[in-house]
Amino acid sequence: MNGLKSFLIIANEIKDEGLQVSKEIEKKLLEKGATVRLVAGLSTEVIRASLDGVEAVIVMGGDGTMLRVSHALVGTDVPVIGVNLGVVGFMTEVVVSKIDKMIDRLISGKYVLEERMMLTGSVEINSTSYKHEALNDVVLARENSLRLVTVEINVNDKYFDTIEADGIIVSTPTGSTSYNLSAGGPIVQPDARLLVMTPISPYSLSSRSVVFGANDKITLKLIEKRKDADNVGLVSFDGTNNHSMMPDDTVTITSSPNTFTMIKLEESSVYEILKKKIGN
Repeated sequence: MNGLKSFLIIANEIKDEGLQVSKEIEKKLLEKGATVRLVAGLSTEVIRASLDGVEAVIVMGGDGTMLRVSHALVGTDVPVIGVNLGVVGFMTEVVVSKIDKMIDRLISGKYVLEERMMLTGSVEINSTSYKHEALNDVVLARENSLRLVTVEINVNDKYFDTIEADGIIVSTPTGSTSYNLSAGGPIVQPDARLLVMTPISPYSLSSRSVVFGANDKITLKLIEKRKDADNVGLVSFDGTNNHSMMPDDTVTITSSPNTFTMIKLEESSVYEILKKKIGN
């Protein structure tokens, strides 16, 4: 790969108190002759306004910070690398002790690019449409109720199943190690192209995760099973852009034409990372 010379550092001020690590990386990059901009905070408007001429983005934070940045970068092809200032860090592969190695490899071109698929979700609520992108997952779950939600699932406009559960997750391969993993869903190679649908605590012993192709379309429709029950749902995209849903409201999920480009320095597989992060 070509060596990189122009960087945008996006710092999560909560994770990097006083921007100490971010400023250290900025200083080291400048010493190498690179051009650097440093942005504190996760404002989409500020991030997009700072992208002109940038060859790569360095994100300082955790996986949540990476997700926020992925939303800000939708429609761009600027590659991103994360420095882990969080806890687990499946997406932020660089630890603080390795920032010198990261800088050397970025500038010398010793890295690879990995395209991650994203999702597009179209929400229909009372004849009003909302559209959002997600890198990890789209989740339809119960809202402010101890009752399960009942969801009718259609795939490619054909009836598939009806599930009573705490909710349903539709995740990308990137998101397979997130909420999907906690709900018992499968782990998927992150650069694959497919959709994983996993029920959250389903009221059925036969409800399992299902893997669909990247060209499939999944529609989740909230339905009213009992007249005396609240069936209020909440749909979210990577945990943000939340919308309350009532019976007959729908969210339709497809693979997005946009992708998220990650810079990878190590050749470790997702399975090696899993063992390191959460295994024994």
